[in-house]
Amino acid sequence: MINSNTSFGKLKEVIVGRELEIPKRIADFSFQHFYQENLNEPVYERLYSDGEEYYVNHEILVKRNKQLDRLEQLLEEFGIKVHRPDKLKKIIPFKTPHFKSELSSASNVRDLSLIYNICIIETPTFCQNRYFENVSLYRIYNNGFNGGKGGLWIRPPHTKLTKETMDLQHWNSKRDYKNFDREKYTMAIDGAQYLRIGVDVIVNINSYNHYLGHEWIKSFFPKTKFHIVHLTDNHIDGVITCLCPGVFLVNPLFPNIKESMPGKFKNWKYLIPEEDTKPFKLEKGMTSLDIQLASARGMDMNVLSLNEKTVMVNNRAKNVIKLLEDNNFEVIKVELDNCEIFGGGIGCSTLDLVRDDKLMDYTK
Repeated sequence: MINSNTSFGKLKEVIVGRELEIPKRIADFSFQHFYQENLNEPVYERLYSDGEEYYVNHEILVKRNKQLDRLEQLLEEFGIKVHRPDKLKKIIPFKTPHFKSELSSASNVRDLSLIYNICIIETPTFCQNRYFENVSLYRIYNNGFNGGKGGLWIRPPHTKLTKETMDLQHWNSKRDYKNFDREKYTMAIDGAQYLRIGVDVIVNINSYNHYLGHEWIKSFFPKTKFHIVHLTDNHIDGVITCLCPGVFLVNPLFPNIKESMPGKFKNWKYLIPEEDTKPFKLEKGMTSLDIQLASARGMDMNVLSLNEKTVMVNNRAKNVIKLLEDNNFEVIKVELDNCEIFGGGIGCSTLDLVRDDKLMDYTK
């Protein structure tokens, strides 16, 4: 039975992702815009000239999957039921009426699904090659849905992911969300743009596609208070996460984040670790075009709470570990390397299905 209202309730069931077992990666216009904050201009030029694809070092790929398998075992040792997506071992091309691409595996499983209350909401992706990614999770969702008895399963409309329908302005450009051409844009938003705190949900929106996608999701939850923020290009989980009622963990690159938070959360505690003096360094040969999809600081922040006092943290995030231990959290150190290359850390690689929590106001 699906039930998850927060990021900190006692975790009982979770999905751990599987990385694509094929070195080839797709890097079309939607990919390049989605990761624009982490791709530099020379990489853009090489992508265009090389046919919009690149490759990940096979040894790094094998190591990543072994570490995800170990993460599964570690969670099971804590009595948590773990589900895994179907494996994808060969290139599977697909075509929609508007574009063609190749299927990606369900690695960063938190991205394209929002688990909230008793609902599985498949969120409308921004990246073309991720269009059918959740198919690898349908075996799991079939069980969690349980014929409507254990929850609701909602899938988005077939979106039109073309250059003409995507808001390709820089994420920090000024937008008028009250007056824009709603017929021009398609909805596109990720589950990882939502921070669930019971009846309050903070959502990061920075494009017309995000706004339309959020309106669609919001329509299913008339009693929930959604708080819109504009913090970063897309995912909020590399910026801020809620560890327990009254406490946030914040990326050190956002020291003044409290000013941007909803009023009812301004008196909460904001834990901000010191910046790492030795951040991740992308070495030659890790990927064929030297591509890094995520920032080191965001990956240090990408944690998974097992309950209100126990947090899984990347073992190299020394400053985050020290800060949490100093504030009386129990830290479970997890080895998960090269998160910047794969675009996801511990939080992104997991999707909680069942937590022992309630749909309530945690600010009272």
